[in-house]
Amino acid sequence: MTTWSDLLPEILNEIAEKLNFYEDSISFLSVCSSWRSSATTTANLIRHHHLLPSRFPMLMLAESKMEEDDDEQDCRSFFLLSGSMMRKVKLPEARWKPCVSTHGWLLTTGEEEFSAKLLHPLSRTQIDLPQLYMFHELYFDQDEWTYYRHFMRRVVFTSPNPNFTTDNSNTKGGSFRVVIIWGETLGFCRLGDVSWTRINGWEGNLFDITYHNTRKRLYVMATMGTIYECDILNNDALRPLTLRQLSTFPGKEFGCLCLPSAYLLEWGHNSLLMITRERKYYKKHDEEYIRYGPYSTKSFQCFELSLDDGKWSKITSLGDKSVFLGFNSSFATNAGRGMKPDCIYFTDDHYEPYLDLPDGGGGDVGVYHMFDGSIEAMFDSQESVFRGSPPLWLQSCNDQCNLVVCK
Repeated sequence: MTTWSDLLPEILNEIAEKLNFYEDSISFLSVCSSWRSSATTTANLIRHHHLLPSRFPMLMLAESKMEEDDDEQDCRSFFLLSGSMMRKVKLPEARWKPCVSTHGWLLTTGEEEFSAKLLHPLSRTQIDLPQLYMFHELYFDQDEWTYYRHFMRRVVFTSPNPNFTTDNSNTKGGSFRVVIIWGETLGFCRLGDVSWTRINGWEGNLFDITYHNTRKRLYVMATMGTIYECDILNNDALRPLTLRQLSTFPGKEFGCLCLPSAYLLEWGHNSLLMITRERKYYKKHDEEYIRYGPYSTKSFQCFELSLDDGKWSKITSLGDKSVFLGFNSSFATNAGRGMKPDCIYFTDDHYEPYLDLPDGGGGDVGVYHMFDGSIEAMFDSQESVFRGSPPLWLQSCNDQCNLVVCK
């Protein structure tokens, strides 16, 4: 009787050509070693896989805690909303490195020489970024790296894909920027820059950043929901940018006296969406504490800011959109392919309560339904518990890249 591993290359080619989704290429190459070793089949996959539609967004889970298994630690698990499937991908470049994500890419940092890189988790393509010396939170005793590395909280791009041209003039003059929040410092770089450029001009703590693709502006949210903007594309190299205050959320008008946690994202052609997050806290003897840790999400509220007239309004429905929040750039996408409409998909992006827990944290992951305020689990919360890099959402991208899967 013929087994799957004994199929002829000609049959494998026929199967590969019938794959309907980008991520199915990963599944195909993960079946067995003989399927991966078929040079013709692999070449066919690489040639046409980037033309396939994607099941993104997907959730990259926390690192495995099986420290004795080096091969296992070189892999990361991905949760695909479409079909609620788990897939494992070889990704040694992210091993024990803090990560944040945007547009399907990871921004990873390393203790050695304050390095920073863009990493595509499916192709393992890496792009060097300037060293992080500008961010003053990094000046610490090396023994404290485990704590201070957690200060990297947000990253956004000003265009969906990095510019891979080798022409320095095109690269530096293009529209691609990487913007990050590290602690209480905000900065950006272009590919090819030798250092990061500082952005100044806000008051209080930084909550979130987003780039509005229609307005071509960077928007920053700080304490009490104060919104700032700047034209990040038209500036002189290595000169600090200064934000311009645009609006402040009228909390009293909506019954929100404080904003302990909030997110900001592009919402249509002429508006921004601010989302507040309320958490409930547990004592150590509570049953919920065992599952979630010190807290879990209680509710979200959504408020729209019109960029035309500066007016705020509360919205109670996301319509046919799904929103994704966590250690990633906040984003919305049309529901479908496993994504439920009028829902907020969230992960745990609150480091501090878990620093002293031996197993880490991150159990506060789920799907919030706007219409009734209910929360459902996506999977066993222990799958997302982390000590190093937390679970984070990967946004849709159309990059051409080679697939690398675990053996």
